Amino acid sequence: MRSGWRVGPAAVAAAIAIGVACGGGSSDRNERNVIPPDGGSADGSDGSDAGSDAGVADAGQDGGATDGGTNAWVPIVPPTLGASWTFYGTAEGMPPNNVMGVTADEDGNVYVAGGDAGLLVQRGGQGAFHAYGIADGLHPYGYLMADMAKLKGVPEGSPSDPNPSLAATPVMSVAGGKGGTVFVGYQGKPGCEDAWKWDQWSKPSDWGDPAVYKSGDADKVTLAAAGSISVVHYDIFSGPGVVDAEPGGREKLCSIWRIVYQHGTNYVWFGANHGFAFGKADFAGNPICNGQVGCAGVWEHVHPAFNDSVGDLVTQDYWGVAVDPLSQGGFHDVWFGGMARTTRFRFGETGGSYWNAQPLTEAWTKSNINDPAKAAFKAAWQNRVDVWPDDVGEYDSSGNPTFPTPAQWNDGLDLVSGIAADPADNSVYIASFAHGIRHLGHDGNFLGDITTDPKNFNKGLFANNVSAIAIDTDGSLWVGYKYEGGISRIHKGGVVEHYANVLGPQLEKSAVVDIQISPTSPRKVLFAFQSGAVGVYEGN
Repeated sequence: MRSGWRVGPAAVAAAIAIGVACGGGSSDRNERNVIPPDGGSADGSDGSDAGSDAGVADAGQDGGATDGGTNAWVPIVPPTLGASWTFYGTAEGMPPNNVMGVTADEDGNVYVAGGDAGLLVQRGGQGAFHAYGIADGLHPYGYLMADMAKLKGVPEGSPSDPNPSLAATPVMSVAGGKGGTVFVGYQGKPGCEDAWKWDQWSKPSDWGDPAVYKSGDADKVTLAAAGSISVVHYDIFSGPGVVDAEPGGREKLCSIWRIVYQHGTNYVWFGANHGFAFGKADFAGNPICNGQVGCAGVWEHVHPAFNDSVGDLVTQDYWGVAVDPLSQGGFHDVWFGGMARTTRFRFGETGGSYWNAQPLTEAWTKSNINDPAKAAFKAAWQNRVDVWPDDVGEYDSSGNPTFPTPAQWNDGLDLVSGIAADPADNSVYIASFAHGIRHLGHDGNFLGDITTDPKNFNKGLFANNVSAIAIDTDGSLWVGYKYEGGISRIHKGGVVEHYANVLGPQLEKSAVVDIQISPTSPRKVLFAFQSGAVGVYEGN
């Protein structure tokens, strides 16, 4: 049976999948994974069809990252809107139905997440794009730990997948770094989230297939001479002895939907299928690290999950990632938005301590939330933002905990698709695949909604199915739509520009899956049209 949602004007039909426990104070609970719109869980973790949908099973990116461009409608001749706009289509190397993200580094090189076509690079921000794949060094798979390597008769740190392919693990996200550097995220194989079956009594042969549970994750790609690249892989897992509740190791994050490189720092933030993770930008790679804190280059994972009435922990798919603009002694918090809950991860508040910030998001359970000696637990509980509140919340008017039934929270999912933080007032705009855009204050307080306005088309969104959002240097919001409408721009003061009628029918009906502002000067606004095009805006 296929479980999933299609988020559109009609009602959202909810479905769930139950995973195994993870650490961070939640080892005694099942984890309930929200299945995102259009085709089920991003990693096939519902277990019902083992990824039979060949398309992008993430948050409704229609057309799929693995269909090889067989769908016909592709912008052969990208439209022209004027001198401020440039469009790149199939003639410049864009893969049909596989443009999943776009970014630029600090030198102006442009990178495209090309699904099963790999990573596309436009050096210098001009001309055609060159595609890089597995043979060039892309590495959508991790390494074998010692016990599994011994079982397979290969050296420790050998590739976990003897036959990797981008058809199975497509490129889904990109974030430009320093000049000549980009961070690349992959989709894991179906079932990757729950494929790790370790326990202290089992043999390595019973642990599952490492080609599945170690699939996906992320790379750091650096441009090299003569058109080549060098690649460092982030194997996003915790090794033996790292997590008290899971002493054998933990493999939960595998599909990386959004990446944010925090310019001017050594921090990379990964929004993934089950939670989010922290990476070090200067990581040089270490295939035999075995997920140990001192050498992994990445720490995982955190999620603003919650318990429901049957004791399951609800978490899934963090598409919203944005660095909070407010400096706290030179450090910044980071916003993460998922299918069910959002959090302001208190990285800046704790002086740049990932480990101290983690319990401020998730260290609580039914048994400790009202213990006066454990104020941090209650703070974490209240630090989870239900952006579009469920009919039955998690606490009552007196601040006492309540626990919604699965049916109750299923009816009120946020389905966050992106977050944009406003440096003018440290507020955030949170976009949803279903609900439009909600404006929240720095502490999560409600400020207003941006949705469709049937009485005044020029004052609202074209549609409430928003799949990408970014804030420009002048404070205006760029909005990308999931099904129809292309892009809009909402200026300070409320003036709205809709581009649906000028993009042309192919792009107007294409999902806009990513919008990024380049770190260059002057800035550029980059748009990823999944159908097979990239747009670049350089105007005011």
